[in-house]
Amino acid sequence: MRAISGYRRLFRARRKLFAGDVRALAESKIAIRVEFDKNRQVTGPPEHLEGLLSMIDDAEDMMLHGIVRGELNKERNVVEVKIGPEHEARMDEGTMTHVDPITSETGDRIGGDGGSQPKIEITKSSGGGGGSTSSQ
Repeated sequence: MRAISGYRRLFRARRKLFAGDVRALAESKIAIRVEFDKNRQVTGPPEHLEGLLSMIDDAEDMMLHGIVRGELNKERNVVEVKIGPEHEARMDEGTMTHVDPITSETGDRIGGDGGSQPKIEITKSSGGGGGSTSSQ
């Protein structure tokens, strides 16, 4: 039962993380399904099964709290990233100064035209009056 619950939680987390990104939603759906199918018939020591279930929890936590999305503003050469309260506690200023594209296609869109790497513009969207921080 924990595996089925974890599968559903991962699907909810991917919908939240990739909302509005049709390609990312489709690819993440396939990736999650492939991993679950690969381990569908796994049996073995309880420690091994518990390790697989723990990986589900870790993946959900990473999708909900460890990854933020940004939008490239080509006119300003800025990647605009909104940081929610669920991310803010885990990030420091050093973490918020670089972009790690998920795919090579994304990387090409960000800096593949020979231009300079865009700056990262962080907007904290915590409920208490949050401000804006810019970084290179």
